[in-house]
Amino acid sequence: MGCLCLNAAIAVATEKGLYSPVIRDCAELSVRGIGDRARDLAEKARQGRLKAEEMSDGTFTVSNMGMLGVESFTAIITPPQAAALAVGAVQHEPVADAGQGDLVVIPRMRLTLSADHRVFDGADAADFLNTVRDYLEAPITLVATGDDE
Repeated sequence: MGCLCLNAAIAVATEKGLYSPVIRDCAELSVRGIGDRARDLAEKARQGRLKAEEMSDGTFTVSNMGMLGVESFTAIITPPQAAALAVGAVQHEPVADAGQGDLVVIPRMRLTLSADHRVFDGADAADFLNTVRDYLEAPITLVATGDDE
C-alpha cells in the first residue's frame, strides 16, 4: 500500500475550537521534521495565526486524545480525506507472558483507524495499522534511515 500520509492533518484543540493544520509532504520528511512542523502548526493554531492554506488539502488526520487520558475513541474522517487515525492513552495492562505464562504488566496504546472504503479496503487498513504497530514497537527503524532536516 502506498503512503496515505502525503498531507497529514493534525487535530489541535484550542479555546476557539478544533483546527486541523496540515503537514505537507510528510512522506518526504524525517520523524524530527514532522515533529517540528507539527509543533509549529499546533502553536500557530493556539495563537489563532493559522492561514487558510495551512488548513487545506489534508489527505489523512491524526487525532491524539491520549494526552487527555482518553483510552480509546473513533476519529471522524474529514471529507475529502481518506482516513483518520485515533491515538489513545498509554495504559499499563496485565497480560500473560507468551513464553512463561506469567502475568506481566506492559504499556499498551490503542489506535483506531477510520477509513473511507471508497479510497482503500479493509486489507489496506489492516496493513497500515500493522506497519504503524511495527514502527512503534521498534522506533529505531524510523530514525535509523531518516535524514534530519
